Amino acid sequence: MIINKIRFNNYRVYYGETIFEFPISGERNISIIFADNDVGKTSFFMGILFCLYGTKDDTALSDLININAQYEKNYSASVSIFAEHGSDKIEITRSVELRGKVSGLPKKTDYKTVLTVVKNGIPVTTQEEEKIDYINSLIHQDAAQYFFFDGEKINDYSLASGSKDSTKYKDAIARILGIKEIDNAIEDLQILRNDYEKDRDAWIKKQGQHQTILQEKEEIARVVEDESTLIAKYDSEISAADERIRRFEDKLKDFEENQGRIERKQSIESKIKRTTDNKNACVLERDTCLQKNATCILGTIAFNRITQTEELEPEEYSISTSVKEHLLHLISQSHCVCGEKMDEHRIAAIQKYIDENFVTEDDLYLKNERKQLFYAIRKFCGHGEASRKRIDDLNIQILEYEQDITQLSLELARLKREIGSFSEDASEQLVQDINRTEKKRDECLLKKGQAEERLGQAKEKLAELELKLAQLSYSDDEGRRCQNTLNLTENLIALFNDYREQLLEDKRVEVERNATEVFRAITNAPKKYKGIKITKDYSLLLELCNGETYRIEPGRVLNPSTGQSKVISLSYISGLNKSSNFAAPIIIDNPLGLFSEEHKTAIAEYLPHFGKQIIFMVSTGDLTDKYRDILKPYVKTEYYLENRTSDTWAKTQIAYKEEY
Repeated sequence: MIINKIRFNNYRVYYGETIFEFPISGERNISIIFADNDVGKTSFFMGILFCLYGTKDDTALSDLININAQYEKNYSASVSIFAEHGSDKIEITRSVELRGKVSGLPKKTDYKTVLTVVKNGIPVTTQEEEKIDYINSLIHQDAAQYFFFDGEKINDYSLASGSKDSTKYKDAIARILGIKEIDNAIEDLQILRNDYEKDRDAWIKKQGQHQTILQEKEEIARVVEDESTLIAKYDSEISAADERIRRFEDKLKDFEENQGRIERKQSIESKIKRTTDNKNACVLERDTCLQKNATCILGTIAFNRITQTEELEPEEYSISTSVKEHLLHLISQSHCVCGEKMDEHRIAAIQKYIDENFVTEDDLYLKNERKQLFYAIRKFCGHGEASRKRIDDLNIQILEYEQDITQLSLELARLKREIGSFSEDASEQLVQDINRTEKKRDECLLKKGQAEERLGQAKEKLAELELKLAQLSYSDDEGRRCQNTLNLTENLIALFNDYREQLLEDKRVEVERNATEVFRAITNAPKKYKGIKITKDYSLLLELCNGETYRIEPGRVLNPSTGQSKVISLSYISGLNKSSNFAAPIIIDNPLGLFSEEHKTAIAEYLPHFGKQIIFMVSTGDLTDKYRDILKPYVKTEYYLENRTSDTWAKTQIAYKEEY
C-alpha cells in the first residue's frame, strides 16, 4: 500500500482542513514533515493509527477534536487516508461525531466514531467488522508497530523482540511475514474437522450402540474446554500481575539504592522463567520419548541381560543326518577314502566329531529360527539404546536446569530481602505491593499448573475414546465414509502445521539475514559485532566477531550501549519489513531521535532504503544541514507546520510546502 494523501479535519492540533500529499518519483521516496514540539508531529503519527485502527477503549473521543474548533461549537473531527493498493484506489475515513442532537455542551458519552472504507469509488461494506478485516488485510493492526513507530522509543525491546509478551509479539511477527494466513487456514480446517467428527459421532449414535462411549466423550470434551478456559484465565491474570510488578519495580528504580537490585532481580526472574521453560521442554521430550519407546527400551535391556548369561548365536558349523550317515559308513570300513588304515584312534576322532556337531533337522530348524530372531532383535537394540541414552541425557539436563533454578531462586530470595529492607516509606509501600502481587501471581501459577495437569489427563482420555470410536466406525460403508473424511481432514491439518513450521523457520533465517545486513551497514562497531541472531521464538541474540552469542537482558552489564541497542532494534524492524508480504509505507516519528552523532550519519544514509515509501516527522533542530544533505537526493516533498495562534490550544496548519 502506498499513501497518496492524508486529510485532517479538526483532529487534535490540526485546525480546520489540513491536507498532506505524498508523491513518489524514481528514487525520491521520502516525505518530511517539519514541526516544532506540540505543533503536530505526534498528532500526525497518531492520526494515521486512529484512521486505520480506531482508539483505545479508555480514550475520550472529545479529546480528539481540536479545542479551538469546539469553542466554535464544531464538535466533529476526522482523518482520511487516500492510498493505492496494487491497482485499487482506496479511501479510509474515520471520524468523531455526535450521536445526535445535543443541547448545551456535549458530554464525553455523547460522541461516537464512524468508519468509512471505499474501494475504487464503491463502499467496501456496511458491516463494521468487515471494514476492519479489510483494513487488516492491507496492514494488520498487530503488525502496524513494525511500519509505524517512534524513533525515540526504538530501543524498547518489547517492540523489537517481544521479550515482555512473546506470544503476542510472535503472533504479530507471524502476521507481518504472511504466516497468519496459514494459521487462518488451519483454523478453518479444524472447524471442518469438528463438523466431520460430529457427523461420525451422529452416525455411531444412530446405530443405537456405544452410547456409553459417546456420553463419556462428551463429558471429557467439556472438561477439556473448561480447563482450557481456566488456563487462559490464569494466563491473563499472570500477565496482568507481571505488568503490575514491572510498574512497581520501575517506580522502585527511582530510589538509587534499589535500582541495581531491581534490575538484577528482573534479570534473574527472566532467567528463571527461561530455564523453567527449557526444563519443561526437556521433561515433555523425555516423557514423549519414554512413552513411544518404552517397550523397545525394556526389550533392549532384557536382551542385553540374556546375552550376558547365554550364548544365543548357534555354532558356525553343524552336520546333518546325511553327513552323519556318510561318516558312520566311513568308520565301518577298513580303510579311509584317502587310503589310510582306519585304526581305533581315527575312528574315535570321527565319532567324537559326529557327537559334537550332529543336529537333527528339527534342531537345525530351531537354531536357524533362533538365529533369525537374534538378528531381528539386534536391529531394534540400536534404536532402544539410542532412546535410552537420550532419556538419560535429558534426565541429566533436567537435573542441571533444576540446580540452576534452585541457585537463581536463592539469589532472588536474597535480593527480595535486601529490596524489602530498604527503609524509605514510599519504597516500603512499593515492596509490599510487589510482594502481594507476586503472591497472587504464584497462586495463579500453581492453579494453572494443576489445571494443565488435569487438561493433559483429559486429553489423553479423549484420545483413547476417539481411537475407539474410529475403530467402531468401520462397521459399514457410511461409517467408513465419515471416518475417512475425518482422517483426511486431520491429515490436511498436520500437513499445514508442518508447512507452517517450515515457512516460519525459512522466514526466520531470511529476517536474520536481512537484519544482519542492515545492522552491519549502520553499526559503529563492525569489528566487534558480526551480526544479529534470531532464536526460534524470534527474540534477539548478538553475535560477536569471535563467534560467541549472548542474549540482551534487563540490567546486564554486557548489554550494548543505548545507541547500539537502538541500532539493533532498527535493524531488526528493517529485517522484518524486508521479509514481509505487506507492501506498506514506513512512517517514523523522529527517526534520528536520541541516536548518537556517530550513528546518525549511517542511519540517514540507510533511511531511503528502508521501504518503498518513507514518511517521517522531525523538528528542524533534529535534522541539521549535514543530514538533510545526505537525504536530499531522495526527498520528494517537505512540509513545514506552524501554530497559527498565540492562545493556549494549538491551531496547526501547513505554513508552506516544498516539492522536488
